[in-house]
Amino acid sequence: MIKKSKRMEVDDSLNITSMMDIFTIILVFLLKSYSTDAIAVQPSDELQLPMSSAQTSTELAVNVVVSSCPESVARTGGCVALVVDGETVISSMEEREDANGDSTLLFPEDELRGELIAGLVDALEIKADMAKRMGERLGNDEAGFNGRILLQADRLLSFEVIRQVMYTAGQAQYGEFRFVVRKPS
Repeated sequence: MIKKSKRMEVDDSLNITSMMDIFTIILVFLLKSYSTDAIAVQPSDELQLPMSSAQTSTELAVNVVVSSCPESVARTGGCVALVVDGETVISSMEEREDANGDSTLLFPEDELRGELIAGLVDALEIKADMAKRMGERLGNDEAGFNGRILLQADRLLSFEVIRQVMYTAGQAQYGEFRFVVRKPS
C-alpha cells in the first residue's frame, strides 16, 4: 500500500483589510501634518522691511502698509504712505521736526483727529463691519471678524508713526498685530 502524503494547503490570497487600515492611518497622518501658508505677502519695492529671525507663518488678516513717503516723492508718483488692502488711505507724509529738533516723517495734521488717523479708522471700521456681516451670513466665527492686522512698516519710520497706526487700529476693534519682516540672507 502506498500512502498518499497530505500536503498542507496554504492560503495564497492577500488579506487586503490590514493593508487598507495601514494606508488609511498613513493618509490621515499626512493630511493632518500637511500645511501651507494661507497668504503670500509681497512688499512694495520702495518699502524696506526690518530684519528678523522669526519663523511664524502668516495668517489671513487685513493688510496695512505704512511706507516712508515724503510729499516731494509722492508728488512724482513714487510711493504712497498708508494703504489698507490695496486701497490708498493717505498719499504722503510731512517732514516735521520732532521734540529733539530732528527732521522726521509724520502723518499730515489734516489727516489726524487727535491721535486717530481719520482715513485709517474709517477704512478699518468698514472692513470690520464687512467681516462681521460675512461671519453672520456664513454662521462661521472663523470666516468672520478676527481683529487681526498684518502690518508692513518701513524700517526707517519713527515709532510715533507706528504707534499712531496701532492706536487707530485698536480704536477700530483690531487688537492683534502681526509685523511683516524679512529673513536675513
